[in-house]
Amino acid sequence: MEVLFLGTGASLGVPVLGCTCDVCRSEAAEDQRLRTSVLVRSAGEHILIDAGPDFRAQCLTHGITRIDSFLFTHPHFDHIGGLDETRAVYYAMDRRPLHFYAEEFTFEGIRKHFDYLFPASGKPQYHGAPEYRFITLEAGKPFDTKANRVTPLRAWHGDMPVTGYRIGKLVYLTDVKKVPEPARAAIDKDTVLVVSALHRKPHPLHFNLDEALEFIDQTRPARAYLTHISHWMGKWAEVKEEIRRRRLPVPVMPAYDGLRIHI
Repeated sequence: MEVLFLGTGASLGVPVLGCTCDVCRSEAAEDQRLRTSVLVRSAGEHILIDAGPDFRAQCLTHGITRIDSFLFTHPHFDHIGGLDETRAVYYAMDRRPLHFYAEEFTFEGIRKHFDYLFPASGKPQYHGAPEYRFITLEAGKPFDTKANRVTPLRAWHGDMPVTGYRIGKLVYLTDVKKVPEPARAAIDKDTVLVVSALHRKPHPLHFNLDEALEFIDQTRPARAYLTHISHWMGKWAEVKEEIRRRRLPVPVMPAYDGLRIHI
């Protein structure tokens, strides 16, 4: 399995529009963050988790013209804002139906934002709308995509539910503030964990750095990567060194756009 981090930034990305902080002025490639998304390649299948506003740029950067399954975590715009670009993906894939997997609350948000593509009636009138299938999930109940068994995991984004995913040995949790025991139980010593860490100060909707590292210490995966990182976190190299100095029981690294890992 290969995991490609297409974007590792929070809702405003990095650099933030109009910001002149040291992070936003950094020329280091690791400090340039598009909105959070990963592409998982496993058993010959290409699985995208979330398609934010930078989806088009991410596809062009990495030469992505095929996505077999789209998984969504929640309906905030930084995670679904690129769905208009699925029209191009549909044509690039010879007009094969696109398969979208999410819980119903996320589909409700997608229909609201993109009713011209995905109307409640299921019959889009918009010229060029892709043919698609909405497959509704339930947290805790595994399902099969084209070639992979996936388990959706319940987590909480403040008071809003958010869907995490386990695919093989990968556990992906973004925009989380609370992770109940059933989702924690999906993480073991063989797991590679991707988890969000917004910045350093406490936040009502997100893990900050200390909370994310505490969660990793409690769950003890084989290794862990931080994502959904804002400019307030600091420069990538400095954060990486700070985590190293903490001497955590498992390897932890802040992810960056374009990072590829193998599981």
